[in-house]
Amino acid sequence: MGQFFKSISIALQNIRANPLHTFLSTLGIIIGVAALVGILALGDGLEQTGREQLANTTSLNIITVNSKRTKTVDDIRIQIKNRPEFTIEKVQELRSLVQNKVLLEYTGTRSTEITYKDSVSGIYLQGSLEFGLQFLTDSLSFGRYISKEDVIKSSKTIVLSPEIADKLSDSRVGLIGETVEIEGVRFQVVGILKGSPESTQRVYIPTSVYTKLSEEYPNIVLKASKAEEIPLIEQEIENWLDRNFEETSDAFIISTNRARVEQFSQGILLFKLIMGAITGISVLVGGIGVMNVLLISVTERTKEIGIRKATGAKKKDIVLQFMAESVTISFVGCIIGWIVGIVGIFIFVPIVNSFTEIGEFRAAIGTGTVLSILVIALFVGIIFGTYPAWRAAQLTPVDAIRHE
Repeated sequence: MGQFFKSISIALQNIRANPLHTFLSTLGIIIGVAALVGILALGDGLEQTGREQLANTTSLNIITVNSKRTKTVDDIRIQIKNRPEFTIEKVQELRSLVQNKVLLEYTGTRSTEITYKDSVSGIYLQGSLEFGLQFLTDSLSFGRYISKEDVIKSSKTIVLSPEIADKLSDSRVGLIGETVEIEGVRFQVVGILKGSPESTQRVYIPTSVYTKLSEEYPNIVLKASKAEEIPLIEQEIENWLDRNFEETSDAFIISTNRARVEQFSQGILLFKLIMGAITGISVLVGGIGVMNVLLISVTERTKEIGIRKATGAKKKDIVLQFMAESVTISFVGCIIGWIVGIVGIFIFVPIVNSFTEIGEFRAAIGTGTVLSILVIALFVGIIFGTYPAWRAAQLTPVDAIRHE
């Protein structure tokens, strides 16, 4: 170990003795590493920003469960007529099983029209349980939401979004207790929401009533508190389906939005790999420059090598010395390149933010970026230092001492 550190000390002395020569020889590594740091950091930042954008537009904690609509026979998709159905009782049973981990809603949505006196408006009719309001980024403005009793008794109650309330009447609060009509069925208005992007043009009725009005099957929707818990919850749902339905979980589809995130991450990874391979060319050129420096060093120090071998130095000692020099030169080049890359990022990111409107884009420098720099330094040093070290070790003491 002492010999290794001594070799590094000698390498640093040689770098200080010929700084300009060493700098020009490692310029390729500096440029390559700077570009690689920039690519990795910007790629990580792009992935982080993309995940945030996805999180804002897509709920990554949502799990949807519904029965399959079609089956495939001889490569032909056939509609399933007798699909397994969820009942309110079964849904309540599943909720009691997972209520400590998720929020659960049994819901479906379709378009229709609503009538109040002489006013008619197009709406999205949505079935909901008593917990449905917890799924909405909304709250009540007047009245109440659908209750458990409404669901059990299939009560003809309805909650309106403010957009629909304004179209039906000039007074929102005046609609509470009034009767509206949907497809010939009369509903009593029991609540009006404050309003959110999710509630636009929507009205909410008990799912038990929705299933009688609609031919479509409602879906079970679960919202996990943590995205990391989704795989475990999926497994619990599959086990519950296997126990409660003859068709087992094979007749159902359990879907999440994780695939979108994984697909996006794969795209970013491909981008980093391709751009990393391109910038790797500069690192390759820099490695050739390191080898050139060491070959010149071997020529200049031939007599020194001969004296060392004549006084007892073995081949492995000479190899270790030049390999240490190679790794040291590569490491210095990588450090300089890393600093240049970081400075470049701090200059580049504000420029990107000034031309885009996607929010606060930022670079992310992770441990992977730092480790990649260390690996590159070690790799370049070993690969391109091997031949000069081997050549130095092959010199015989007599010929080396006689060399002028």
